[in-house]
Amino acid sequence: MEFKERQRQDGVKLKEKELELKSQAAEIEEKYKESPAVKLKLWGDALRKTISRMPNEPTEIVSWFISLDRLFDQLSVPYDLRAVLMRPHLNERAKNLLLRCDPDKAHDYKVVKKFLLQEMQLTPSVYLDKFNFVSKESNETYHQFSSRLPSLFEYYVESRQVNNSYDRLMQLAIYDRIKSSLPSFLARHALALEASCIDKGGWLGR
Repeated sequence: MEFKERQRQDGVKLKEKELELKSQAAEIEEKYKESPAVKLKLWGDALRKTISRMPNEPTEIVSWFISLDRLFDQLSVPYDLRAVLMRPHLNERAKNLLLRCDPDKAHDYKVVKKFLLQEMQLTPSVYLDKFNFVSKESNETYHQFSSRLPSLFEYYVESRQVNNSYDRLMQLAIYDRIKSSLPSFLARHALALEASCIDKGGWLGR
């Protein structure tokens, strides 16, 4: 009976050891899967044929970023990987510009995106023209088109430093409406004055 009891206890200890080893192996595997290098490879492989190459036409770059944002959000791509995952798909000019970006901020997707758009001199006027004259694509539903328009408008109001102010947004809408009715010589004069208001979003106010 003592021998059988020892066998039973040894069997229990053996099972406990097996469970402990399995738990340790699962923990090691989980840490491996969560390592940045593995996550980057998994997402890179998944997105390789999904992300198109950044176009060279400046006005098309805005649409490219909008599509990229939408894809990242739809697939729930981790934010800390987005800037790195975007890099292989940049055009040559964007890759060269990125060399001048602050290395400490080069992994922040929003910072990198803002830096590239500024360096490519995509002015508020470009965003506004893109919003006003963009058309629905043939392979796009009206629901998708209506989702794309707010992104374009957000780029514009952000570049004009509206800062979530309803009053400032109202002022900007009136300002743009007045500008569109100016004769050419006054419009050119307004554009010249805007150059002195870069720190305020590049517009003069009503």
